Amino acid sequence: MNDNFDALMKRSFAEAPEPADDGFAVNVGHAVARRERTLKLRSYFQYGALTLGAAAVSYGLYSFVGGSGQELAATFGGEAARVQGALSVSSGDATGAAQGIMQTLGAGFTQILLVTAALAGGAVAFRATQD
Repeated sequence: MNDNFDALMKRSFAEAPEPADDGFAVNVGHAVARRERTLKLRSYFQYGALTLGAAAVSYGLYSFVGGSGQELAATFGGEAARVQGALSVSSGDATGAAQGIMQTLGAGFTQILLVTAALAGGAVAFRATQD
C-alpha cells in the first residue's frame, strides 16, 4: 500500500502548480518597507544637520560682516582712492602706492579664499553624504 500511495501522490500533484511561499514575499515586503523608512529617516536627519550647519555658517558670516564689514568697506574705499591717485600720479610714487594696494588686497583675498574654501568643503561633504 505504501508504494501505491506514493505513486498516487506523485500522479495527483504532477500537474499542480508549485505552492507559492506567501510568507517569504510578505517578509521581503516588510524588510523593503523597513529599509525605505530607515533611509527616509536618515535623509531627514541629514537635511536637519545641513540646515543647522548652514545656520551656523550664516551666523558666523553675519558676525564677521557685522564686526568688520564697515572697516573692510572703509579700507576698500581708501584703496580705491589710492588706486585713483596712483593712476593719476606720473611720478615714482606710483610704484610704492601699487605695492601698498597689493598688500591690502592680499589680506582681503586671504579671508575671501578661506570663506570660499569652507563653502566648497561644505558642498563636498554634502555631496558625499548623498546616496
